[in-house]
Amino acid sequence: MEKQDSNRSLSFIDTPTAANAGFLERGRRIKMAAEMGLVESSRGRHWSRALRSRLLRRKGNGACGCKEEGLAPCKVAEDLVGEDGDDEVIEIERRVRALQKLVPGGEDLAMDQLFEETADYIEALQGQVNVMRALAGLLDGLEKEKRLMGG
Repeated sequence: MEKQDSNRSLSFIDTPTAANAGFLERGRRIKMAAEMGLVESSRGRHWSRALRSRLLRRKGNGACGCKEEGLAPCKVAEDLVGEDGDDEVIEIERRVRALQKLVPGGEDLAMDQLFEETADYIEALQGQVNVMRALAGLLDGLEKEKRLMGG
Protein backbone atom coordinates (compact mmCIF):
# COMPACT_ATOMS: atom_id res chain seq x y z
CA MET A 1 0.00 0.00 0.00
CA GLU A 2 2.78 2.41 0.92
CA LYS A 3 4.56 1.68 -2.38
CA GLN A 4 1.35 2.39 -4.30
CA ASP A 5 0.92 5.72 -2.48
CA SER A 6 4.48 6.80 -3.27
CA ASN A 7 4.04 5.80 -6.92
CA ARG A 8 0.85 7.87 -7.10
CA SER A 9 2.65 10.85 -5.55
CA LEU A 10 5.60 10.51 -7.91
CA SER A 11 3.33 10.20 -10.93
CA PHE A 12 3.03 13.99 -10.87
CA ILE A 13 6.79 14.21 -11.57
CA ASP A 14 7.40 11.17 -13.75
CA THR A 15 5.99 12.24 -17.09
CA PRO A 16 7.54 12.08 -20.57
CA THR A 17 7.99 15.86 -20.58
CA ALA A 18 9.70 16.03 -17.17
CA ALA A 19 13.20 15.99 -18.69
CA ASN A 20 12.33 18.88 -21.01
CA ALA A 21 10.33 20.91 -18.50
CA GLY A 22 11.78 24.16 -17.28
CA PHE A 23 13.01 24.71 -13.77
CA LEU A 24 9.72 26.25 -12.61
CA GLU A 25 7.65 23.44 -14.11
CA ARG A 26 9.80 20.83 -12.36
CA GLY A 27 9.45 22.76 -9.13
CA ARG A 28 5.67 22.83 -9.53
CA ARG A 29 5.59 19.09 -10.12
CA ILE A 30 7.81 18.38 -7.12
CA LYS A 31 5.59 20.58 -4.93
CA MET A 32 2.46 18.80 -6.16
CA ALA A 33 4.05 15.39 -5.55
CA ALA A 34 5.07 16.44 -2.03
CA GLU A 35 1.58 17.72 -1.29
CA MET A 36 -0.02 14.56 -2.68
CA GLY A 37 2.35 12.50 -0.52
CA LEU A 38 1.17 14.54 2.47
CA VAL A 39 -2.43 13.79 1.49
CA GLU A 40 -1.80 10.08 1.08
CA SER A 41 -0.06 9.86 4.47
CA SER A 42 -3.02 11.40 6.31
CA ARG A 43 -6.09 9.65 4.99
CA GLY A 44 -9.30 10.36 6.79
CA ARG A 45 -8.51 13.84 8.04
CA HIS A 46 -10.68 16.70 6.83
CA TRP A 47 -7.67 18.83 5.88
CA SER A 48 -6.25 15.91 3.88
CA ARG A 49 -9.45 15.51 1.85
CA ALA A 50 -9.65 19.27 1.27
CA LEU A 51 -6.02 19.44 0.12
CA ARG A 52 -6.56 16.43 -2.15
CA SER A 53 -9.59 18.12 -3.66
CA ARG A 54 -7.59 21.28 -4.33
CA LEU A 55 -4.77 19.29 -5.95
CA LEU A 56 -7.14 17.28 -8.12
CA ARG A 57 -8.96 20.43 -9.24
CA ARG A 58 -5.59 21.85 -10.34
CA LYS A 59 -5.01 18.66 -12.26
CA GLY A 60 -8.59 18.65 -13.57
CA ASN A 61 -10.20 15.89 -11.48
CA GLY A 62 -13.04 15.60 -8.90
CA ALA A 63 -13.76 16.70 -5.36
CA CYS A 64 -12.55 15.70 -1.91
CA GLY A 65 -15.26 13.17 -1.09
CA CYS A 66 -16.53 14.82 2.10
CA LYS A 67 -20.07 14.93 0.76
CA GLU A 68 -19.93 11.30 -0.43
CA GLU A 69 -18.84 10.22 3.05
CA GLY A 70 -21.84 11.92 4.60
CA LEU A 71 -19.76 14.52 6.40
CA ALA A 72 -21.73 17.70 6.65
CA PRO A 73 -19.44 20.70 6.90
CA CYS A 74 -20.07 22.89 9.90
CA LYS A 75 -18.89 26.47 10.13
CA VAL A 76 -17.32 28.06 13.19
CA ALA A 77 -20.44 29.07 15.02
CA GLU A 78 -20.91 31.36 17.93
CA ASP A 79 -18.28 29.49 19.92
CA LEU A 80 -16.92 32.70 21.34
CA VAL A 81 -18.67 34.30 24.25
CA GLY A 82 -18.59 38.03 24.50
CA GLU A 83 -20.44 41.13 23.51
CA ASP A 84 -20.31 42.36 19.96
CA GLY A 85 -17.53 44.86 19.62
CA ASP A 86 -15.48 43.33 22.43
CA ASP A 87 -11.89 43.91 21.25
CA GLU A 88 -10.65 40.59 22.63
CA VAL A 89 -13.40 38.60 20.90
CA ILE A 90 -12.82 40.47 17.64
CA GLU A 91 -9.11 39.67 17.80
CA ILE A 92 -9.80 35.99 18.51
CA GLU A 93 -12.27 35.85 15.62
CA ARG A 94 -9.65 37.44 13.33
CA ARG A 95 -7.07 34.84 14.34
CA VAL A 96 -9.53 31.95 13.94
CA ARG A 97 -10.38 33.17 10.42
CA ALA A 98 -6.65 33.35 9.62
CA LEU A 99 -6.20 29.79 10.91
CA GLN A 100 -9.17 28.62 8.84
CA LYS A 101 -7.44 29.94 5.73
CA LEU A 102 -4.17 28.16 6.57
CA VAL A 103 -5.61 24.69 7.18
CA PRO A 104 -7.03 23.10 4.02
CA GLY A 105 -10.80 22.83 4.47
CA GLY A 106 -10.62 24.85 7.68
CA GLU A 107 -13.44 27.15 6.61
CA ASP A 108 -15.87 24.24 7.02
CA LEU A 109 -14.96 23.37 10.61
CA ALA A 110 -16.23 24.28 14.04
CA MET A 111 -13.57 25.75 16.31
CA ASP A 112 -12.86 22.53 18.25
CA GLN A 113 -12.55 20.56 14.99
CA LEU A 114 -10.37 23.32 13.54
CA PHE A 115 -7.91 23.03 16.41
CA GLU A 116 -7.79 19.24 16.15
CA GLU A 117 -7.23 19.38 12.37
CA THR A 118 -4.62 22.11 12.81
CA ALA A 119 -2.61 19.99 15.24
CA ASP A 120 -2.71 17.01 12.89
CA TYR A 121 -1.84 19.19 9.87
CA ILE A 122 1.17 20.70 11.65
CA GLU A 123 2.37 17.21 12.58
CA ALA A 124 2.04 16.06 8.95
CA LEU A 125 3.86 19.17 7.69
CA GLN A 126 6.68 18.55 10.18
CA GLY A 127 7.04 15.03 8.81
CA GLN A 128 7.15 16.42 5.28
CA VAL A 129 9.85 18.92 6.28
CA ASN A 130 11.91 16.11 7.80
CA VAL A 131 11.65 14.04 4.61
CA MET A 132 12.62 17.02 2.45
CA ARG A 133 15.60 17.79 4.70
CA ALA A 134 16.74 14.18 4.41
CA LEU A 135 16.37 14.30 0.61
CA ALA A 136 18.24 17.60 0.42
CA GLY A 137 21.04 16.14 2.54
CA LEU A 138 21.21 13.05 0.36
CA LEU A 139 21.30 15.08 -2.85
CA ASP A 140 23.92 17.41 -1.41
CA GLY A 141 26.07 14.42 -0.45
CA LEU A 142 25.69 12.92 -3.92
CA GLU A 143 26.66 16.23 -5.54
CA LYS A 144 29.77 16.53 -3.35
CA GLU A 145 30.72 12.92 -4.15
CA LYS A 146 30.23 13.61 -7.86
CA ARG A 147 32.56 16.65 -7.67
CA LEU A 148 35.20 14.67 -5.79
CA MET A 149 35.08 11.94 -8.44
CA GLY A 150 35.66 14.57 -11.14
CA GLY A 151 32.19 14.28 -12.69
